[in-house]
Order: sequence, then structure tokens, then C-alpha cells
Amino acid sequence: MIVDSDHNKNMETPQDNPPSYDLATNQDAGPSYGAPKSSGLFSRKDKAHQAAQSQPPSMSAPTIYNYVHPITQEHIASPLPPNHPEMICLQQGHVPQTRYGLLGVLAAVFWFPLGIGLCLLDRHVKCQRCGYIIDKGII
Repeated sequence: MIVDSDHNKNMETPQDNPPSYDLATNQDAGPSYGAPKSSGLFSRKDKAHQAAQSQPPSMSAPTIYNYVHPITQEHIASPLPPNHPEMICLQQGHVPQTRYGLLGVLAAVFWFPLGIGLCLLDRHVKCQRCGYIIDKGII
């Protein structure tokens, strides 16, 4: 294998990162009012001026709602509004909906006395209002 040492000397590494897309395409936020457009690469003074103008807008803090758990009297801070189903369930309790699995029902029919216990193990309890799974069941 032949290695050319002169080839590696001629390669130059870039000293700076390439300009951003906005700088390269010269897409300013405001109109130029007759000012001549540059070639897309700004001088150091222009970059500092551009950075000062393009500060991100200040974002307002999200609204935080405070709740008190009715049973434990624990204070809860949440970004969810009071009319959200999870917060209604927190204040008033869940509305359970019980469904029994196919295996549990078949076990209750075919193995009657023991099958009732298996049917109770195969039940799924879910809140109708917020969708929280209260009991997933074993099977």
C-alpha cells in the first residue's frame, strides 16, 4: 500500500462551523429598506447585531392548578384544569366499569363452583370518566 504524505498536507480543515441556514440564505426577520444584501455571510459586527435581534420570544409560565385530595387531604399541583376528567375523578372519585374476560366467563360456566373465583380473577375495572385502569386482573 502506498501512502502519499503530500496529499494529507494539502487538505485544509475548516476553522469555523458553516453559517446557519438563515445567515446563508439571508432571510432577515425585517425588511431591508433599500440596504444592499450581502452575499449571505455576515461580518462579525453583523453577526452580533443579528444575534441581538433574534432573541426568542419570552414564554409565559403554564398555569398550575392546586387541588386538595378529598381522602388524604394532600395538596396537589397539576397543569390540568378543573374540568379535566382526571381532576374530576380526583375530587369526586372514579366511576368504575367492570368487564369480565372471556376465559373467566368460560371457567365460570364449565367449572361452576371453582370457575366463579376464576371469573373474579379475570375482571377488568376501568373508570368510565377518565379511563384510568383501577384493576387489570390477573389473567
